[in-house]
Amino acid sequence: MRRETGAAPGGTGAERELERRLLLATPADTVRGMFFRSVLEVMRELGDAVSMERCVEACGERRFVDFSRYPASTFLRLLWTASRLLGNGYGDFEGALRALGRRGATDFFASSTGRPLQSLLMGNPKRLVDSLPMAYAVASSNGGQCSVTWEESRRVRVLFDHDFLPSAYVEGALTAALEVMGARDPRVRGRMLGPLSCEYSLTWV
Repeated sequence: MRRETGAAPGGTGAERELERRLLLATPADTVRGMFFRSVLEVMRELGDAVSMERCVEACGERRFVDFSRYPASTFLRLLWTASRLLGNGYGDFEGALRALGRRGATDFFASSTGRPLQSLLMGNPKRLVDSLPMAYAVASSNGGQCSVTWEESRRVRVLFDHDFLPSAYVEGALTAALEVMGARDPRVRGRMLGPLSCEYSLTWV
């Protein structure tokens, strides 16, 4: 991944969005440790000690256990810090969020849990999408819900409700997941429906 080359991206709008999500987060809202580790690994690969320390300061720890749960508010602070540092290398702040989402998904499929799932679903993006509600129910500890509505064989709407992750991060993660499953030219676009509710349009060829 590329590093920041100019002024820090993510302006007033990004700061307000972070503050809004932090206000909504409760102690019951958590994120798996593997996604913290994925972001920190990206920063470690930069070889920039200062940027790495800024991310460690944001999340308060250097090491995370993959399937342990950590506060969603801590992950949001880490994600925003890393995206500011990476932003210009990916065009903007949201571009960096998408890149981190892609990395989170690919790291998951490379994990001990993700590899069997990849083998089971390989070559079948539709089965991957159909499994999202169950996967989200297992991953979410906050009562969040996921629903899938098919429009065509390769066009589907996925709704995440009570989800704290920014839409650009989820877009990147879903795009990478479809690619891993063999989908060609996957496209994912999010549309906010409420404070913590976002609908994603997924298409591929």
